[in-house]
Amino acid sequence: MADNSKMAREGGLIPKSALTKAWLIWETFPQTCYNYERMMGQVVAHFFSVLVGFLYPDDPEKRKDLMRREIEFFNVHIEAGSCILGMIAAMEEEKAQGVDIPNEFITNIKTSLMGPLAGVGDTIWQGVVIPILLGICIDLTSMGGGNIWGAIIYAVVICAAAYAISYANFMFGYNAGSNAVLDFLEKGTLNKILKGASIMGCMVMGGLIVNYVKVACGVEIASAGSVFNLQTGFFDMVMPRILPLATTMLIYWLLKKRWSSLKIIGLIIVIGIVGGLSGILV
Repeated sequence: MADNSKMAREGGLIPKSALTKAWLIWETFPQTCYNYERMMGQVVAHFFSVLVGFLYPDDPEKRKDLMRREIEFFNVHIEAGSCILGMIAAMEEEKAQGVDIPNEFITNIKTSLMGPLAGVGDTIWQGVVIPILLGICIDLTSMGGGNIWGAIIYAVVICAAAYAISYANFMFGYNAGSNAVLDFLEKGTLNKILKGASIMGCMVMGGLIVNYVKVACGVEIASAGSVFNLQTGFFDMVMPRILPLATTMLIYWLLKKRWSSLKIIGLIIVIGIVGGLSGILV
């Protein structure tokens, strides 16, 4: 066993190197073995396979009990949910040291935190961070001239940010424990973060619609001595970019009606072909 200077925290059973290796397994392989019975449960078991030998080096029955408990159903946003893994690792460590922590308590903590932290991660990561970064990098790539820096920057930054945020959350959960996380939720901080992120996400998506959704009407009405263009003479006067907004809201409505993405893509292709050939769309 490593000396105390190499432990993740004072008096702990788990060396820092083992804790880091376990975290790397969680961040790198969480979506490699999904199934509907356990979802991410198997990668959690993989995570604990690194740690269980330090917790119960001479008790195979307790090792089996821990692995059966940790392979149960689990599903959360990877980076935001890493703090749950850190917190559960700390609780399993305390349990191995003799603290009276019931098995059901550990399972219930995991279950109760999955939903809130999945909401935080999905809202901020997928609704704010990724769209902003994609918007910047797409602009860089679309400058032309064989410029591929946008793609390279996106790949590097998104991976670096994911690993950095995941590790910070993991160590926060491990060092702070369940009390700090639950206190964070009970004070309503979570709801404030979600509300702010939702507002920012809507602003970001609105900006992306204006820049990247292109729909224009090509209908022209000829009259005595003049031609009235429906796009420039009506739609742009009433509300510029109203057709891209309407198209986006139509797709959103279809998604709410449980249309699959393939059906929506097919519909867009058909509308584009018919509109282009007829001159309705340009």
